[in-house]
Amino acid sequence: MSIAIQNELVAAAGPEVLVLSSTSAIREAFSRDGSAENHVKTLTPQLKLQIPRVSHVVFASDESTLTLCADEGGGLAVYDVQALKQGNTQPTFQIGTNGIKVRALLPNPAAENAHIHALVLNDGKLMLANLKERNFTNNGNVLRDGVSCVSWSAKGKQLVAGLGNGTALQMTPDGSVQAEIPRPPQLEGDQHGP
Repeated sequence: MSIAIQNELVAAAGPEVLVLSSTSAIREAFSRDGSAENHVKTLTPQLKLQIPRVSHVVFASDESTLTLCADEGGGLAVYDVQALKQGNTQPTFQIGTNGIKVRALLPNPAAENAHIHALVLNDGKLMLANLKERNFTNNGNVLRDGVSCVSWSAKGKQLVAGLGNGTALQMTPDGSVQAEIPRPPQLEGDQHGP
């Protein structure tokens, strides 16, 4: 599930469907009128997309796009939010991940870089997708291998990649390492593998 606050939209994925609904409709569905015995209300979403199971649903920080990752076979399907609001159920474009599932997908938090999304593949590769250019940055090269998790800095200018061996790397989006955060001394062996 992902929420676009400015557009007042919620996108939620189920096993074979993605629903898009206004936040006001959801608030109304949760409201109680006090007289009803049964407090369950029906919510009719604005839009339903019949899709295979997805692993990730994220709005870009500027809310211009909605990106989905397929649970099987990976890849990114990118939708234009305005087109979705008008009922268009087709992705604007897709970017493949060579059949590898996506472990983590994080849009850059800075509105000026909302088109950049960090992703960690199940095999531990950290990559950046550029939704403006519809490809991976750095000529499709992997920024780092052996990555378990990733997080953007508050201003979206740097990333911290948690590695399977317990260390963390602070880096710029071009992959330049700024600092290495050592693993705790009491930690033995890999804690999470790709």
